[in-house]
Amino acid sequence: MIRIPTISQRTFDAIFGYIYTGLAVNLSLLLANAPLAAALLLTRDPLASWPFLLLLSPTIAPALTAAFASFRTLADGSAAPFAAFWRGWLRTFRPAGIVGGALAALAIVVALDLVWLAGTAYGALLAPILLTVLAAALATGLTVLVGIAERPDANLATVARASLYPAVRNAPLSLLSLAALITAAAAVLAQPVLGALLAVSPLLYLAYANTKVTLARTGLPAEGRPGDKSLLGHQVKAGNHAHEPAIDAPLPWLDRAGGASVPA
Repeated sequence: MIRIPTISQRTFDAIFGYIYTGLAVNLSLLLANAPLAAALLLTRDPLASWPFLLLLSPTIAPALTAAFASFRTLADGSAAPFAAFWRGWLRTFRPAGIVGGALAALAIVVALDLVWLAGTAYGALLAPILLTVLAAALATGLTVLVGIAERPDANLATVARASLYPAVRNAPLSLLSLAALITAAAAVLAQPVLGALLAVSPLLYLAYANTKVTLARTGLPAEGRPGDKSLLGHQVKAGNHAHEPAIDAPLPWLDRAGGASVPA
């Protein structure tokens, strides 16, 4: 007799939680980016209208940070993704908006430079450099947004300074996360409704999980005082501000970034 495998209630609840959170995050992202979503639906050729779409893009960063906050509550066992999303959106709107505005401004400058350099003798030389700078900025910006979602009480300047080196040091994970974001954007551009409702949240979760691994190697505390928790919730001890669990190698530049130190 062939035994049919059974699924435990705990496994079923976990699967349902992931599916429900994904759908809730997708719907919340549409609402948080309503002007941009409407522009994508009304525009016949989004690529031809990229300057207008870039002007509406600063709302993406706060929405992404709110989505990461929902993913964080899912890992904690919560089943209220809508509440987690909008609570995270309200708490992190200002710092995430600053990051999003800076990235949008950089993207506009790079895009205009690429248009101006197209067909010139300097285009083949400068275009890869500009694209590399933009990719590094986007990867660092993603790391900052995940850090803001993990610790909304942390200082934005401290998180930004401490996110630069880990994003570059863990380049494979950063590139994979960036590829996930680009794939999500491509899905939305190709099929705005289906892409936004089905494809975005799994790809965002991949980017979130990879970036969280990157941040786990920083041990960055919110204020650097004994008793504070690190960016991912590890306790800061008195005296040498060591973190548990210990990181595999010292990162002295974090001392300059936010007062954190790592045990030798």
